[in-house]
Amino acid sequence: MHRKVAVRSDKLRQQARGCHDRKSQVNFAISVGDFVLVGSVVNLPTKLALHWRGPCQVTRVITDHVKETEQLVPPYEVTVTEDLEAQIALGDGGLHVERLDEARFVDDQHQVLGKLLGLDNEESSLEPAANLLDDIPVVFRKWVAANKEDLHKDHASVNVF
Repeated sequence: MHRKVAVRSDKLRQQARGCHDRKSQVNFAISVGDFVLVGSVVNLPTKLALHWRGPCQVTRVITDHVKETEQLVPPYEVTVTEDLEAQIALGDGGLHVERLDEARFVDDQHQVLGKLLGLDNEESSLEPAANLLDDIPVVFRKWVAANKEDLHKDHASVNVF
């Protein structure tokens, strides 16, 4: 009984494989020696983001979708340039604060002018102090402590932060 079931199962599996092999498939025109970019998925909670590495060269084709690659530029030989700084600043899907410049009090809330890494000075933006305290508490508290006299001078009638 068991032998009949095993033979029948093998026969059905072979039929399914034959049917699958006869179907037209997507064939990628990538072969050994081709130059490619390698993408890896960045794990972000809100969206799908890809991080591209390259240039790479295909060294072995394992399947239609899986290739073995070799990175052409070793990571330790890459120097930091403006382009790489921009990629670092925006690579993980977020922006990083380079510096905080000045504060003001508008519409019953404190706002701080912040320059973001990788952007020009003209692209600096005013952010609510409460948001900065939530996002970058250590940097924001150090900036407030360093600029406490200027903040009190500009806003003498308001208890600043």
